[in-house]
This record gives sequence, structure tokens and C-alpha cells, in this order.
Amino acid sequence: MEPETTPPQTQPPATPPAASGPAAPFTPPVAPQPPVPPLPPTNPEPAVSSPEPPAAASAESLPSTPESWPGAFSIYKYAKAATQINVGTLILFWLISFVLGTVVGLKYKAVGDGLSLVLGSLATAGYTLAYVAGVRRQKLSFGPALKAALPLWPKMIVLNILVSLSLGLSFLLLVIPFFFVWPRLMLAPYLLVDQKLGILEAYKASWHQTKGHASKVWGIIGATTAMGLLVLTIIGIPFAIYFLIMYSSAIAVLYEYLLKATPVPAEMPPATPGV
Repeated sequence: MEPETTPPQTQPPATPPAASGPAAPFTPPVAPQPPVPPLPPTNPEPAVSSPEPPAAASAESLPSTPESWPGAFSIYKYAKAATQINVGTLILFWLISFVLGTVVGLKYKAVGDGLSLVLGSLATAGYTLAYVAGVRRQKLSFGPALKAALPLWPKMIVLNILVSLSLGLSFLLLVIPFFFVWPRLMLAPYLLVDQKLGILEAYKASWHQTKGHASKVWGIIGATTAMGLLVLTIIGIPFAIYFLIMYSSAIAVLYEYLLKATPVPAEMPPATPGV
């Protein structure tokens, strides 16, 4: 007998060893997305504007006088704009008037008032010229103002004497006439230096120009007094000084306003009482 033969054993195919750890999750492929346009900024920067003009430019653009009279306090901005143009010249004339008047009054007591009036008349002519120039937006330095004031000095002395006598006489007449005469003569120095009038002509022209406008003069006087009351408090002293200096051109503003409304006539009518 032949021995039994066993068929050869076939080995099963080898399987790869299993990976250690948990199997990775299946991730489906992602389709490509179209590009997203950029979003507009939520807070866009404002457009750059041109810088604001300086304060001087706004002052220069302000007319010299209002079209209609707004009241004493409302003309402060007009007076301030005029004063700022020649404030250095004004301060120098004020100092000259104060210092010379004080020194002369203390040293020559017998004739101090008269000499103070004579020396003060030069300062009056000088700062009146500066006020008128400021209202008209013209720069006037101290030297040219003093040079222009010297020829007017003698006339200003006589005009100041005439106005002082008129006010003194009106005050003696039961006080009441003083309040009618004072505002009517307030523009005499301006007419003398600006219109180149004679002494009596300037006196009469002031009476003529202020006819029907005495209340405006009193309004300026009242506003000036109200600003001066700030000195009653210590903290208010610097404010009072500032406001009074800036407002000091108010009468010049009124002069220019009335000059535009009523030009000075060639021949002055006589100065008669009445408001």
C-alpha cells in the first residue's frame, strides 16, 4: 500500500496589522467656495475738511457798524473788533493821559486841573483818531497817530473847554439839563478830528448828529457802568478791565453808524436845546 499523501496547506493572505488607537473619523471633501468681497468699514473716517479760519479773519469780516442799531450790549462785538486793531496805540495814549495828568496834578496843585486839560487834550485827539481808524478796520500805530494829533491839539483844547463849560452850566441849571446836553456833545471830538471841522462846527455837528439818538448814548454809558461794576468783586477786576477796554470803541461805532445814516451837512444849524 502506498502511504497517504496530504495536500499542501495554503497560507491565508496576510492582513496588515491593525493600527493602534481609535480610527480617524471620515471627513468628506469640501467644495471650494467663491471669494468673499471685503466689507465696507463700519466707521469710515470723516473727510478731512479745511481748517477753520482764525478769529482775526472773522473779526475782519464783521461790518464796521450794524445795519440797524441792536442795543448797547449787542454792539460789544463791533466795539471789540475795532478796539483790537489799535489796542496798543490806545493803551499808550491812555497811559500818557493818566501819567501826565497825575504827575502834573500832584506837582502843580494850583494849576493842575488846567494843565491836565491841556495835556489830556493831546491824548484825546490821539485816541479818537485811533478809535475812528479801528472802526474802519485801519491800522494806526502810535507814531502816525501822535503826528496827526499834534495839529489838532490846540483845537481840541478849546473844544474841551467849551464842552466842559456847557456841561457845567447845564449842571448848575437844576441838574436836569445836564442829562440832555451831555449825550448831545459826545461826538464833538470825533467830528473835529475826522471831519476836520472847526471848533464851533464840531460842537454844532455833534448836536445835529445826535438829535433823536441821545438814548443810544445813554445806553452805551449804562453798559459801560454795568461792566465797571464788576470791580466790586476781587475776581471780577480782570474781567472788568478787559470788557471796558474792548468796549471803549462803542462811541466810535455809534459815530460811524450815525455818520452813515445822516451825513454831516455843509452848513451846521444852530445848536438849540431839545433831544
